[in-house]
Amino acid sequence: SALISQASGEAASGGASPRQGMAAWAEQLQRELAGRGLAVASVPGKGRGLVAARSFFPGEVIICQEPYASTPNRISVGSSCDHCFASGNLRKCSVCRVAWYCGSVCQKEEWKLHQLECQAISALTEERKKMLTPTIRLMVKLILRRKLQSEKAIPSSATDNYDLVDALESRILPS
Repeated sequence: SALISQASGEAASGGASPRQGMAAWAEQLQRELAGRGLAVASVPGKGRGLVAARSFFPGEVIICQEPYASTPNRISVGSSCDHCFASGNLRKCSVCRVAWYCGSVCQKEEWKLHQLECQAISALTEERKKMLTPTIRLMVKLILRRKLQSEKAIPSSATDNYDLVDALESRILPS
């Protein structure tokens, strides 16, 4: 976590301290949210979160964001693409035989992340692979994505910087 914060800080501020780097990321996030009519605010009794900074029309898209990490649920495993969730003519990863893709485009887009996941899955026995739930795979993908972003192997932006998402969590216990 400290390592990821430090890496995030350096990426945002060119080598400044982690705290300064997070402040730079937070400022960039505030600007991006303001452009979408949103803001981060503290709501009494609720904690910090996103709030509307302007009126929206019924049916207007407020925010559209790619998931930080995702995997098909147990029912959809083998019947939906691990990247885009499309169904149809899917192909199993030829190495780990756990991930499914609708085509080479999705497989290539997911490769940097799946390559590490694939190595870990391939090391498992067949019996252990059967115990690999979507929840476990999701947690592995989340950890791997944080690792790849901290190593700058995949890009990070203000809207997908996990440390900023974590900072939105309220530390106030419900009464």
